[in-house]
Amino acid sequence: MHSLVCRGVGGWRASAEVRMVRRREFLKGAGRTVFALGVVAPLLRPARALARLGANERVRLGVIGCGGMGTRHLEALSVNPQCEVAVVCDCFRPRYENAVGVVEKLSGKAPTGYQDFRKLLDRQDIDGVFAVTPDHWHPLLTILGCQAGKDVYVEKPASPTVAEGRAMVQAARRFGRVVQLGTQQRTTAIFQKAIDLIHSGRLGTITSATCWLGVNGWSGGETSAPVPEGLDWDMWLGPAPEEPYSPQRHYGFMGSHDYCRGGQLTNWGVHLMDIIQWGIRQDRPLSVQALGGSYRGGAGSENHENVEVLFEYPGCSVTWEQRHHNTYAGYGYGMKFQGTDGQLLVDRNTFDVLPESLGIPRFVGEPERSWAHPPHHDDFFDAMRRRRRPTADIEQGHRSTVPVLLAGIALKLRRRLNWDPRTETCVRDEQANRMLTRAYRSPWRL
Repeated sequence: MHSLVCRGVGGWRASAEVRMVRRREFLKGAGRTVFALGVVAPLLRPARALARLGANERVRLGVIGCGGMGTRHLEALSVNPQCEVAVVCDCFRPRYENAVGVVEKLSGKAPTGYQDFRKLLDRQDIDGVFAVTPDHWHPLLTILGCQAGKDVYVEKPASPTVAEGRAMVQAARRFGRVVQLGTQQRTTAIFQKAIDLIHSGRLGTITSATCWLGVNGWSGGETSAPVPEGLDWDMWLGPAPEEPYSPQRHYGFMGSHDYCRGGQLTNWGVHLMDIIQWGIRQDRPLSVQALGGSYRGGAGSENHENVEVLFEYPGCSVTWEQRHHNTYAGYGYGMKFQGTDGQLLVDRNTFDVLPESLGIPRFVGEPERSWAHPPHHDDFFDAMRRRRRPTADIEQGHRSTVPVLLAGIALKLRRRLNWDPRTETCVRDEQANRMLTRAYRSPWRL
């Protein structure tokens, strides 16, 4: 018997003896199975998962979530000689049916399609899972994938709450699985070169950094409509609160706090803060304060479009700036590192160094061809074969997600949060600590 324990996060602690879950319990075709983080044993140990993948053996994949981002992943994976997309899954039947066609057209072989992800996880011939769903599903899919003996590639942000992110890390370690976050910038040449330059000391000591994003927000409001044919709305909601169907919730989920804790603050924020923390060699903030709102008038979303955040790190301050328009020195998004001897501005295409007297020319990288990222995929496959931690390991992914989650809490509470990175709790702030986890809708359980 075993137990999975998460301590120190908002006082949350889950510990229980583990019982084995039989296949018939796991796969309930007529309803939802109740799961609890920390109380469900590994479901199956597939023979392929137990054996080390050969250097030339193709990885067999299942992809959960076949919307826009999921389709981009499928397009890249279907032509990658290292893998085979064997299963696609989406609770909206037209989406997984379209995904079957996409994979068949590109690879010449049609995958199996499911509407219920539990059928995918029950497959003994699947090595890895791509979880490309709305944010509120990321923790459960990652943890259940690990329990089922699969390695997991999960899109960012890692989780909607700090407690769930820590539980994801614990599940990866406990079950010995490779878990990679979709922070693909870590495996691209332009950011690797920029970070190498920063760490070389040519800019001096980095004393501050800024990341920014100009993007329009999502419109709010609720429009009643019947559930589209082929959509399992109850499964789409999963652990989130029960709500009637609306197109805004379904297609504009990033505007809703139930499915995304911050909108672009967490969507793009994880990408940019990941690089910032890498550059300053710090991944545990000391304090966070934020302000912002939706100021354009009309219906706004729960997640604000204008946000400013100040993060305090040992020896360095970091600023997040989010606007509803694309203006910042010609960059729609990017990062600036300010050192005692110079500064570096970088996005996914170029980086520039000032002053010119440093003699460091502009670096221009290869243009991003797609939303999906073969180098990041390949790193995941290599980690699977070698049983190593990937470049964007879930621990690092969790630490890149925590700052933006704290920023969202600080924005709601309108006060500074002092953070204890050892216990992953806010110092002497019970209200904030209660927001480090979330309630799950029955029968899904945290």
